[in-house]
Amino acid sequence: MLNWFFIALAAPFLWALVNLADKYLVVNYCGGKKSAGSLVLFSSLIGLIASLTIGIFTRGVFAIPLFDKLLLIFIGTFSICWIILYLFTLEIEDVSAVIPWMLTISVFGYILSYFFLGETLTLAQLLGAAVIFFGAIILSVDFGKIHILFKGRVALYMLLASLIYAINGVIFKFVASADSFWVASFWEYLGLGLGGVLIFLFVGDYRRNFISNIKTSGKFIFSINVVSESMTIAGNLLTNFALLIAPVALVYMVGSFQPAIVLILTFFSTKFWPKIISEDFSRKIIIPKMIAIVIMLIGSLILFI
Repeated sequence: MLNWFFIALAAPFLWALVNLADKYLVVNYCGGKKSAGSLVLFSSLIGLIASLTIGIFTRGVFAIPLFDKLLLIFIGTFSICWIILYLFTLEIEDVSAVIPWMLTISVFGYILSYFFLGETLTLAQLLGAAVIFFGAIILSVDFGKIHILFKGRVALYMLLASLIYAINGVIFKFVASADSFWVASFWEYLGLGLGGVLIFLFVGDYRRNFISNIKTSGKFIFSINVVSESMTIAGNLLTNFALLIAPVALVYMVGSFQPAIVLILTFFSTKFWPKIISEDFSRKIIIPKMIAIVIMLIGSLILFI
């Protein structure tokens, strides 16, 4: 039966929709260079609401050790860094060229788990990691110009974002293995919210941009963030459910289809709804991008299988 496949595939499809929503917000509601970081304040606000909701419906959120609470609050606050880097990248690059970089998260996760959780690295995993990074190198080259250019900022931002995401994942796994998922999520979302409060208080440009967006399009942006966060959580739950009925490696391999799904969705958006998302699908742009994505998917296949 392939029921598990469609359940697992629904997760990256939902996450891909979230990626397109992020790109739409960055393009339409950020007025200047690196102003997209102010959108993280909306995510932080959602984090506070999510934390409060989990706290109301989950028992024992205060029963875990103080050290675990502090670690989870830290990764929630630290996650703001990768979100901002991700939003910065969406300002300067197509979303279909940004999301494949997220496949490097698994590579960093394996490396960090090897050093800090005592997990082993196989030859296949090392080969898969090398293939993924090879695809990322192709992805970071701009073939659309007269002279081929290396998109250094895109590579730097997304490698840092992926590393931070992987660090948070390893810490979350370390803590949540002893505590329930929802208890750990309560403290992580609380950290995200508190980090947003600090940014609002001490980063004037983000505060002013946030207030401006609240006045002009606050309800719309907030609604999109609520829907996006709901789809993200739904994707996580679908993945967890798929893990119960299928091998872990296969479920994670299906999850790595997200870049391909984003590319397909951006194609249809460009063709039928260009006001939402529009990208250059000329041959000199799309062929190297497709080659890079296929190579990175092959790397993920090697990594997980």
